[in-house]
Amino acid sequence: MSASSSPSPAPSPSSAPEAEEAAAARPSTVEDRLDEPVTSRNAADILAADDDPDELSAIAGRSTSRRGLLLGGVAAAAALVAGGAWLTLRRTNQGVIGAAEELPLVIGGDICAAPLYAAYHQGYFDDAGLNVTLVRTQQTEDTKDGVGAGKYIGAPGIFFSWLEPIYNGLNARLTAGLHAGCLRVVAPEGSSYSSLADLKGASIGVPSLSSSAFAYFSIGLSDAGINPDPSGGDISWRTVDSDSLGQSLASGDVDVIMGSDPGVLLPVLGGTGHEIANNDAEDFCCSVVLNGDFIAKRPESAKALTEAWIRGSAYVPDHIEEIARLEVDNEYVAAEQDVVEKVLRTYGFDASATRFRAAIEPGIERFKKTGFISAGIAAGALADAVYADLGIGR
Repeated sequence: MSASSSPSPAPSPSSAPEAEEAAAARPSTVEDRLDEPVTSRNAADILAADDDPDELSAIAGRSTSRRGLLLGGVAAAAALVAGGAWLTLRRTNQGVIGAAEELPLVIGGDICAAPLYAAYHQGYFDDAGLNVTLVRTQQTEDTKDGVGAGKYIGAPGIFFSWLEPIYNGLNARLTAGLHAGCLRVVAPEGSSYSSLADLKGASIGVPSLSSSAFAYFSIGLSDAGINPDPSGGDISWRTVDSDSLGQSLASGDVDVIMGSDPGVLLPVLGGTGHEIANNDAEDFCCSVVLNGDFIAKRPESAKALTEAWIRGSAYVPDHIEEIARLEVDNEYVAAEQDVVEKVLRTYGFDASATRFRAAIEPGIERFKKTGFISAGIAAGALADAVYADLGIGR
């Protein structure tokens, strides 16, 4: 995301003729202006173009932002210009030579981020002309705040967990659904817990109270007549690091754990826990979430990024072993390859933007039961607010 430039000061009377001559020499149409060579003479005009809606619209689909290039790389050439030599950047059929603006996407250590890993390593983002980078967040960092503030362009996320923040003004939108299944509730093997209805009065370990698991399973708890409200409901919530969920369950620090794979599933695979609930029945769990300003200012880039991500989802089912090895070798997840393979085979990878929009509305109706969003809000209106239609046909 580029920072907004300050308005240029009005020219002094003595410099007005020069300014008029420069303005007259500048190409008149948006496309002509975008295609003129970038020099130190027109750098200020390029930076000022951020405030021109027509130029913003015209550059949205271009893979390289001249403004981003100027801010990121041209400053180093200032000494040459000061010495009297006008520096013109060469162009090729790929655009202006220079580093393209980086688009950081969040990874958080979840196996279910496989579509993102596949799209990145298969070069689908590169094919779309996008310079995507993968950024691992810290356990204490709120991914939603980071995406909303533009620190990150996007992240994968369970759409239920983004409804309330976006409803309350978070600057982010959902653009497609990626796959089904990845959230679980696990109790100790041999315990009396067999369903969500058994959890009234239980202590539950969860990565955070803004996590996908908390948001999703709050619906099931509400359906079972259990109040999930952390401020005074029927559950004693304990925040536990994702990688420590299994240990917390084994030690008896909590009665039950909930979260996303792999941390929450390891006790089941190890024979020390049993699953009492999951989200396998949902059409979609994880979705593509993008910063709202990125979508508004660069809609074609947002569309291309989402489509590349969807391609990544389509790649995974026929390449389970490859993707599992990729996740482990790159230390994206803290699990053995055979575990990752087993988990990936439980997911349904059928990404879509259109079917995702259709799934949001009934999901909102169910989520209203939790009390975390107003029961009076129209599900269709909220669905329209949280979903960005980028014109993706799939």
